[in-house]
Formats: sequence, structure tokens, C-alpha cells
Amino acid sequence: MADMSGDSKEYHEIVIKTFASEDDGFNFYNSYALEKGFSVRRSYIEWDGANKEIILRKFVCSREGYREEKHMKRKREDMKRRPRNITRVGCKAKLVIARAEETGQWFVKDFIDVHTHELAPGDLACLLRSHRRISAEQKADIIEMETAGICKHKIMDVLRMQCGGFDKVGCTTRDIYNFCHQYKQETVADGDAQTVIRHMMAREERDPGFFFRYLVDKDDHLKGLF
Repeated sequence: MADMSGDSKEYHEIVIKTFASEDDGFNFYNSYALEKGFSVRRSYIEWDGANKEIILRKFVCSREGYREEKHMKRKREDMKRRPRNITRVGCKAKLVIARAEETGQWFVKDFIDVHTHELAPGDLACLLRSHRRISAEQKADIIEMETAGICKHKIMDVLRMQCGGFDKVGCTTRDIYNFCHQYKQETVADGDAQTVIRHMMAREERDPGFFFRYLVDKDDHLKGLF
């Protein structure tokens, strides 16, 4: 079943789509959300009888549902902190896909495109959570600048100038803070670490004045750049 909402032609183009995998379905809906001005997240999931394979997945607008009551009651020691904005407003927009047992293809089982909130304009939609990414090259630059003692908001200024605007950076200052914290906690994944190192080595080859060294732990995780 699907909700007959929004542009009729666009609606029919979506409900007849098929996907090779669950990830393909998510990537499609996330790209659609970026174009329309909202963010998405993975929600309900169903498994087959053997509990081995996913047979149904629901993707929802990130403003689906409501904040749990326990998070609404603030403790006395938290009263001095600025309360977090309420982002969940019960939005019903969703895309539900299911896997056909015969073909293994995923098809649209339910689609609702009506939102209970305003959508973000095009120049801001890219800053919504599901659309933000820090690229491997940006990670290398951020680590380099953070190691040099440059503060986070200045790092963002540099990225903004490199990319040609905040809306082109692909992440927020808070994302930079979170990434730097993760890096300091030595939780940079192996793949990211190797990508960062390759980027730095390529930069060393391009720039005779650039020099760096790195340390890895016994598990080959990146520990530091110098």
C-alpha cells in the first residue's frame, strides 16, 4: 500500500522502482531527500523466518516520531545547559522497501511523501544529518590543521574557502569537533587511516616544503601525525 500524495507523476515513478539491495534503496531515498530538503534515517526492520536475511526495511524522515518523555524531563544539574532543540515532530513521510523472494530484488511496498514540517531550502539541505560527510581528503586536512593548533572554527573557515561556501563543505563545525575527538580517542578506522596517510604522502610529493611522520599502534590504527 502506498500514499497517493505529492506530484502524481513523481509518485508513480518512485513506487515502481526496484533496487538491487537495501543500501541501494537507502541511497536513493537519501538522494531524493536531499533534493526535497529533508534528512532520513533507517527505522523498522524485518528478518526472514531463519533470522538470517533482511526482507523489509523502513526509511523515515528524520523528524518522524517524538522525543521520549525521559529526555524531556531535565535533571537539576542539567538546567544550566541550553535545552536541545526538539527535532522530532511526528512526521509520517517514509519509504518502505521489501525483498522479493523469487528475484532477490527490492521493491517499494509503501511510500508517503507528506511532511508535517517545513522543508529546508536547497542551500541548507546539504547540512542536514544524513547528507553530511567529511571526505578522506578533508579528514587529512583537518588532522593537519588540528595538529598545528588551529581551532575548529578556523578549520571550518579554511574548508569553506577551499570549497567555495559553507553549503559546499559537506559538514558542519560540530562534525569537525566530533571527528577530532574521535581521532584523539584513537578510533580512526584502518581504511580511513590508510587514506589519510596516502593523502599526506601525495601532498609531500607535490610540496617540497611539506614534511610529516605518522605513528600506528599494534593493530595498525593511526595514532598520530607529526
